[in-house]
Amino acid sequence: MILSLGWYRDKWLDIENIYISANDRGLKFGDGIFETVLIKNNNAILLDEHIQRLENSSRVLNISLNINKSYLKDIISRGIKKLSLEKDQLGSIRINYSRGLNKGRSIKITNSQQDYDINNLWIEFYLIKPNFSSLSTFISQTEKRNQYSLINQCKTFSYNQSIQVLIEANKKLFDDCLMLNTENELCCGSTFNILLKRKNTWMTPRKESGCLQGIMVKKAIELKIIKEELILPKFYNDDILIAINSLSCRQINRVNDMKFITTFDPKYFWDLLYK
Repeated sequence: MILSLGWYRDKWLDIENIYISANDRGLKFGDGIFETVLIKNNNAILLDEHIQRLENSSRVLNISLNINKSYLKDIISRGIKKLSLEKDQLGSIRINYSRGLNKGRSIKITNSQQDYDINNLWIEFYLIKPNFSSLSTFISQTEKRNQYSLINQCKTFSYNQSIQVLIEANKKLFDDCLMLNTENELCCGSTFNILLKRKNTWMTPRKESGCLQGIMVKKAIELKIIKEELILPKFYNDDILIAINSLSCRQINRVNDMKFITTFDPKYFWDLLYK
């Protein structure tokens, strides 16, 4: 068993030895897309759904990604074997794709950057421990999600807004931040989707709010556990509020000055979605 490894240009490397050019648009401009996939029982869980979202992101952002799925799955399968996780251990895969090298200082996209290039792809594998601990959150007063932005429909390299709201929350001694959209509708967290249970009904912010369409949320909707709703940032102390993504599921015990009194088992819920 190893803690991490990477794949780049058909070579297996230590993560620290994957070097991206200073002229790479992903590095210079955040001009790239990615997906994070859970490894459980030495299998990539919901991999097809993640690849589908990666392809959707490429279409939305006009990034050429004509990747051979069988080839990609073969790399992932080999990476999981090299990670050598024990049966009860979990891992993660991050699939990265940049638009490619940039010429000069302009952000203009050239013809060569409109073609798929395997050299723009790199994949990371990690041993992880999913987080099920509770957390306190603060509603950001400085950043809002643009519900009309195409970028918010995709997982991109740019995490500047998420980093800023996390810093904002930490300065106020909260664990993380919630974000509203420009119409003050509840949207998402810094790196997670939100689920709300109120009066025995599970809800999640509607996609029109500007939240990323999370794989776990999509799964819960397909199972008819939750439904999309317009949710305003008004809470009651018997609400159950959950922060969820592909690698964690955590109960939010506080939003600003509101403390919730109802307990919940986020691991059970998370495992239910992954069955």
